[in-house]
Amino acid sequence: MIVYFEEVLKKYTIAYSQRFTGHPLAKTIRHTLPDIISKFINNDRYLIKGSAGAGNWTIIPWIAIFDTFITSSAQSGYYPVFLFKSDMSGFYLSLNQGVTEIKEKYRKGAKKVLELKAEDYRMQLDLNNIVFKEKKICLTSTNSINSDLASLYESGNIIAKYYPLVDLPTDSELCNDILHIIKAYDSLFYNELISISQYDKESNEENYLGVENLQKIRLHKRIERNAKLVKKVKDIQGYTCKGCGFNFESKYGILGKDFIEAHHLKPLSKLIGEKISLNAQTDFIVLCSNCHSMIHRLQDVSDLIYLQSIINNNFEQN
Repeated sequence: MIVYFEEVLKKYTIAYSQRFTGHPLAKTIRHTLPDIISKFINNDRYLIKGSAGAGNWTIIPWIAIFDTFITSSAQSGYYPVFLFKSDMSGFYLSLNQGVTEIKEKYRKGAKKVLELKAEDYRMQLDLNNIVFKEKKICLTSTNSINSDLASLYESGNIIAKYYPLVDLPTDSELCNDILHIIKAYDSLFYNELISISQYDKESNEENYLGVENLQKIRLHKRIERNAKLVKKVKDIQGYTCKGCGFNFESKYGILGKDFIEAHHLKPLSKLIGEKISLNAQTDFIVLCSNCHSMIHRLQDVSDLIYLQSIINNNFEQN
């Protein structure tokens, strides 16, 4: 892996003056490195994207690790990201923020907002047990082209680690750092699951007492509301309820076409602290709204057979 980071550092300055379209170094940043990182992480929950620019070279190429339960875009949310310095003297692995969304909302005040949010995120982390000690990053030098994006990323940094070209880590060391920053990333995400105010709680959350249980039910909902994942489930499994056989299009015509809900089968007790399987064929079922509500009332939210038996028994009695 590190050999490709080294290649970017050594060749990017020359490539910057060359034609962007079809350039092999842009391919390394957009495809080769993301593919390697993705295979190492080996978790469908994470999406790895790299950018050397859009149509033209950027002075700050990057490779980001997106938790799709938080964001799938560099424009919003927060995520770990490899950021190359503009002079290519090294690169950072930074837990950073989606600066575009903040800039559009706060305009001239964006940098201050990013700094305040970064400090808030740091307060949520146990920095004594994290190898990423750098609160400040520097992406440009005095001789670099000024970059608004670089300045915003500097303000958005939460924690980071720097790797100079003259002292690059081994593959093993870099992989270990990726795991460490994902652990910090996960910690912020699980904090987010319990930070919703009492007034924003949904009705069925009152049944889940305790912080850990509340985290689990909200993670479960986050999974089931992931639009890209839900679409994949529907494309594979169709639109007929696996519980009662109800089909919205058959009942409501065009109004009900392509409507069904996706239910994640992983028991709530196993959602925190381990890899979550997100196979659209085996880890989900499609349910009508009523069956989806009812299965969430079962002690085991994965027990489709028990739900079906309840439906069948009540049907026979009636």
